[in-house]
Amino acid sequence: GETDEGAPYLVMELLEGEPLDRVLAARGKLPYDEVVGLGLQIARGLGRAHDLGVVHRDVKPENVFVCRSDDGAPVVKLVDFGIALSPQDPRLTFSGQLLGSPRYMAPERFKDRLEVVPSSDLYALGILLFELATGSLPFESSSMAGFILAHLETTPPHLRERAPDAPEALDRLLFELMAKLPAHRPVDAHAVVAALSAMSTPSARRVRRASTFVSLRDAPAGAAARLSHWTARARAYDEMLSDLQPGRVPAAIADELAELNASIGRLRALDARARVLDEALAKREDALRSDRERLGHAVETLAQDLSRARAADRERRATTSPDAEAYREAMRAVISFDARFADEPRAELLEALDRAREAYGRWLESETRSPATDLEYQLEALRARLESIETDARRQHQREREELRANADERGRLEERLVVLSTSIAAALKPQPELARHFAKLAAAR
Repeated sequence: GETDEGAPYLVMELLEGEPLDRVLAARGKLPYDEVVGLGLQIARGLGRAHDLGVVHRDVKPENVFVCRSDDGAPVVKLVDFGIALSPQDPRLTFSGQLLGSPRYMAPERFKDRLEVVPSSDLYALGILLFELATGSLPFESSSMAGFILAHLETTPPHLRERAPDAPEALDRLLFELMAKLPAHRPVDAHAVVAALSAMSTPSARRVRRASTFVSLRDAPAGAAARLSHWTARARAYDEMLSDLQPGRVPAAIADELAELNASIGRLRALDARARVLDEALAKREDALRSDRERLGHAVETLAQDLSRARAADRERRATTSPDAEAYREAMRAVISFDARFADEPRAELLEALDRAREAYGRWLESETRSPATDLEYQLEALRARLESIETDARRQHQREREELRANADERGRLEERLVVLSTSIAAALKPQPELARHFAKLAAAR
């Protein structure tokens, strides 16, 4: 946002806790149930970011902030999205830049700097969880080049090679997360959430919020108090003039008092408009928050369905499709007939070609009618809807903020003029002895 003076500012969540690298430095390594619980929360955060089209690109312990809930349980916050990439938002860091921490970067980040995919964050998560469970990285090197080569060429160790008592399920998941190829890792962060949820306790699966600390301060007097002050002062000046004999009223005082009252009226109208704008801003923020929650829930539900559809597609592709096998069998017949009867047409060859075409058509249709395709389209539509709502809200907010800023500027000028007018009126009236009680009353009211 911007201040009334036009200076830009950022409003950020105030967190109380410590980054995960400090936790790791203090404790060396963490118990497996804590690793699973923290990993579950990190995966949830990555899942929400990925659902909205944002890839973090720098998942590491320093960027995982551990707070506490009201019951003392850890609450994870993913922070520092400064080098995040979003296809929907070009204001975030451009692709093609090698940014991030080499100790946690996925192999594809080094091979093709244009390839930044959500799976790259999952690879970094695997490295991070391995470090939490063992107290050391899966790959060690004293140089950036050494880490790059290890990520590109060295098979990662199994967790149980370093920690023989580690759960087998956690070992399998981390090894899959650290796969060299994105296609060999879990289909998405939601699949990681499901895997970690199966290993975690009911308490760890609960979604918690960090404790909120509220600072209580005295509210400023505000515009209403200032307006009340000027209204009371104008009323006092009117009473003073009524106490003076007509011939003893200084000539300029009547004009100044008229301007004072007109300025107070304008100030009252500006204050009323400012309250209307403030209420409109508050209502719009509430509506935007409600839209975010509603669409966010819809995005999460769709993304979970998409995750399951992707997993089903991967499982299906791992087995031979009956239509693919029928196509290959028909093509073998085509090749056989063509080799034997290349110089004369045969009905059998035409029948084999028809069988191959039909089988290939069924195979192609089965691949393209995957539920994942439709779910991806729906998810993209929800993202676009959310972005449209955010954009419209930002524009309207900007217009109202500009009007509020102009309103505040005019109120400031009016109050400066009120001070000048009041000082002049008071200076002209104070010498009149019969008005002393009025000035004493004003002084007592301060």
